[in-house]
Amino acid sequence: MSPARAKGTKRKKKAPSSTKTSRKTKHTRSTSARRHSESDLIIQWFRLLAQRRGAWLQHLWMNEGSTDGRATVTHAELAGILADQDSPEAEVAWTKNHQSVRSWMIEAQQIKEELDSLADSRSARLAKVFVLGTEEIDLLQLCAGVEFDPQLARVCAYLHDHSGRTYMTHDLAARLLMKGRSSVWFSEMNVFRWDLIRLRDAGVGEATALFCDPQIGDWLQSRSTLDEALVDSAKLLESKGAPLPEWPVDQLAKWIDKTLTGENPPRVRIVVVAPQGGGKRGFAAAVTAELGMQLLVVDAESVEESKWAELFKHAQRQAFLETTPLAWEGQKAAQYRWPVNEVTFPLQFVLCEPGSLPGEVPHVIDRLVHLPMPEAETRERLWQELLPAASKWSTKARRQLAEQHTSWPGDIEHVAAIGPDTPEAASKIIRERSRGRFNNLAQILECPFTPDDLVVPEGVRQLLDTIIFEARERISFWKQPEPRRLFPQGRGVIAMFSGPSGTGKTMAAQVIAGRLGQDLCRVNVAQLVSKWVGETPKNVEAVIRVAAESNVVLFFDEADALFARRSTEIRDAQDKFANTDTAFLLQAIEDYPGVAVLATNLRANVDPAFLRRLRYIVEFPKPDVALQRVLWLKLITALAGKAEATVLESAVELLSRSGEATGAQIKYAVLSGVFAARAEKKRLNVRHLLLGFDRELSREGRTLAPSERERILKEADGQ
Repeated sequence: MSPARAKGTKRKKKAPSSTKTSRKTKHTRSTSARRHSESDLIIQWFRLLAQRRGAWLQHLWMNEGSTDGRATVTHAELAGILADQDSPEAEVAWTKNHQSVRSWMIEAQQIKEELDSLADSRSARLAKVFVLGTEEIDLLQLCAGVEFDPQLARVCAYLHDHSGRTYMTHDLAARLLMKGRSSVWFSEMNVFRWDLIRLRDAGVGEATALFCDPQIGDWLQSRSTLDEALVDSAKLLESKGAPLPEWPVDQLAKWIDKTLTGENPPRVRIVVVAPQGGGKRGFAAAVTAELGMQLLVVDAESVEESKWAELFKHAQRQAFLETTPLAWEGQKAAQYRWPVNEVTFPLQFVLCEPGSLPGEVPHVIDRLVHLPMPEAETRERLWQELLPAASKWSTKARRQLAEQHTSWPGDIEHVAAIGPDTPEAASKIIRERSRGRFNNLAQILECPFTPDDLVVPEGVRQLLDTIIFEARERISFWKQPEPRRLFPQGRGVIAMFSGPSGTGKTMAAQVIAGRLGQDLCRVNVAQLVSKWVGETPKNVEAVIRVAAESNVVLFFDEADALFARRSTEIRDAQDKFANTDTAFLLQAIEDYPGVAVLATNLRANVDPAFLRRLRYIVEFPKPDVALQRVLWLKLITALAGKAEATVLESAVELLSRSGEATGAQIKYAVLSGVFAARAEKKRLNVRHLLLGFDRELSREGRTLAPSERERILKEADGQ
């Protein structure tokens, strides 16, 4: 007994009435088919092939006699199988001897010819795009017929003589197409490689089930859908508004159009480099819009590496089906290897952050595009377009915000989504957003100090004011063509603060950043310098780039550790690499377009070539007696109050004359004295200050002379 009978499939005992189809009915069907869509023609073609096959099987089953209700293989069935009654040759001969069956085959052939000759045939487009042979298209259309009309699944079960096989198989397809007994299709064919036809294991002893991919079925019916493999990873992106004037959209679009024109155009990959929020998506969408297409953005971060090849293949398939360039985003898009043997869509974009470029791919032309930072005028326009409240701000405030913060389009979009009401609030959000981009290579220092907090000689103060003025004016100054021509490099404001520890170098940098309304970013030297060859330049480049993009004041503390003299005697490879790293760092700092401050206690150790490139070298000496007195009184007033400062004024005069002290030593001496007074629950007095001062001097191995201490205490007690 056949498997179908065991599962309840019922056979008809006589040939179907359709075998007596008249010529009139045949003519009507054929004429109607010519008015149908491609999917209708496929269904009509499938039905005629199935009708012929079904009639032949019914002819065989009629000879076996009634089998209703039997659960065993009959003698007649066994004899028929052993005699090979269902041979392809016997079926062909039977078809030729029956006029009605021949008419079905003629009509099926006419429909197939009409199907193949459709001017806008999607089957033909699939064959061209995915390089499919005739046999592959025939099999795909058979599977698509079942996809289009679910009732045909039951027809498959009937033709399989098995109620559970409601799908196409290789063997059934071969018999429907009269291709012989065995399959003419193999797994290496493109129709399977591209998953146009899905293969499914039907179980032990069962033939492989064939299904038309749902998206391909939709596409053949002129319905555009997203591949189910891309649902969580991809989306279409349309270009919104005019592209930024700094973007080379028109230039790149013309190059792409020219490069991809011809019979055998190459594969082109546009590698777009910009930081997060740099407008990479918008730029790629603008270029594709210029070419008259939409852009499909695929997030490579959404898949593990083990599933990368599958995602890649289905993304390429989607691109071919919809004539849609791909844009790959996420760090993994650059990290994962592109399948070398996979056919790819001619135009694709890879959206990268600086320092993470993709590897080369054979036979693919890469074009690198670094998106520039929008100019201040463009940033001002973006503020107005994206943030409604910005239109109500004064022109001066809006322009100052645009000039003060070199913001990427994504940064402005982020701020606009929050919706600040004032330029000050917008500035604060922009600064907070940029802080996380340095990772562990640098840290943001708070800048709470005002110029009044900084006690330095007048000459130093004047130099600091000059630095601040130039830092503010440089944006408008360097827009002029002649200055830009004469100074192609060195447009940043780079200053070195030199002097002993505690003389105010760090505070001065904080005052500058505060006056400019920018963050002060202190470079983490320990993280910046790496023992691995090539890592230090990469770290330097990353810090310099992010600092320039974030418009911060870059601060190198203990700069002599980085900008040390290069060795004149190369004794080993370590010396060579150290010299190379120093040279790279010197060049990077010279090209830095923003404000950078380098602080050192050992100016003599800094490379002379670098010192010659600096426009500002500010010496911070230890404070003289007058400045020490100012420092003592300022700090006592701030920490203990005006009254205590007045009472201790004569003691402060003596402390200022008692020996050299830096601003930091005085600061922490007063702090220690204040805590000592609080511990005793007394008002701050000279003994508390002497206690704190002794602690600070002892760090250097110094102390006040006993006679000096007694004199200070005596004069203080005598008041």
